[in-house]
Amino acid sequence: MGSEATISSKGQITIPVEVRRRLGLRPGDKVRIEIEGDVAVLRAAPGSYTEALAGLGAEMFAEAGGAEAWLRGERDGWGRE
Repeated sequence: MGSEATISSKGQITIPVEVRRRLGLRPGDKVRIEIEGDVAVLRAAPGSYTEALAGLGAEMFAEAGGAEAWLRGERDGWGRE
């Protein structure tokens, strides 16, 4: 996935909507920009909405034997209700 943004005269950019959706970013969220070699990486900052969701469902997945097993079980049950 690649997106472009233009830097304003104040050094600001608008994060493209597809990036905000992919990262689960909402207005007011903070982001962290990390430099890895010659690449800048944008991540949701600690305390953001996406971090609040991290681990959600972990117990459910563990009981099913992992996320893939849970999803397989869900798919097998589709249309049988």
